[in-house]
This record gives sequence, C-alpha cells and structure tokens, in this order.
Amino acid sequence: MSESEGSEKAKENFRKLIESSSTDPRNSGLSRNEFDQYDQEERRTRLLGLTQDIQERKKFAQRIFWMVVMWLFVILGIIIAEGLHLLDIPQAVTIALIGSTTINVTAFFVIVTKYLFPGK
Repeated sequence: MSESEGSEKAKENFRKLIESSSTDPRNSGLSRNEFDQYDQEERRTRLLGLTQDIQERKKFAQRIFWMVVMWLFVILGIIIAEGLHLLDIPQAVTIALIGSTTINVTAFFVIVTKYLFPGK
C-alpha cells in the first residue's frame, strides 16, 4: 500500500470516527434528562404565555366593545339633542361630527381588533 493510499485510508477512518462519536447532548444520560427538563419548561412557559394572551384578549375585547358602544351613544345623544333643539350646532359641524366619529370608531375598532386577534 502506497503512502497516499494509507493517508486516504487514515482520513476515511478518522472521518468515520468523528461521525460515530456523538456530540449530541441528548445521547448521554444526564444530559438527556437536563435537555428533557429544559424542553418541558419551555413548553410550560409557552403554554402559560398563550393562556395569558387569551385572558388578556378577552378582557380587552370587552373593554373595546363597551368603549365603542359608549362613544356611539354619546354621538347619538348629541344628534338627538340637536334634533330636539336642545343644542344649536351648525349643520356643517353636525355632518363633520357624524362623519369623523364614524371613521374614528371604525378605524379604532379595526386596528385594535387586528392587534388583539392577529391572523394565523
């Protein structure tokens, strides 16, 4: 066997030795237990985070809904008061009030809802 063939065979044996030796921490007993514990802790933490997200979404969804309802009732009250001549607001101001409020409420509701309930 020539020197180059011996060198190639040695390189091949060395490569096989490296591939067969395991550097994966999950293959040793203690390291596998530690890895499993960290994995379980990570899953538990993610689950707690998702549970908290769901609770917060419910809470803020209700708050947003009631805020929008109250906002619209105030505008409705202003319109009714003007219709009964309890308020004397120019027609241009009334139109601007109705239009801007409708746009603001709709945009606010859409933006916050998309933030609280992102598409998957």
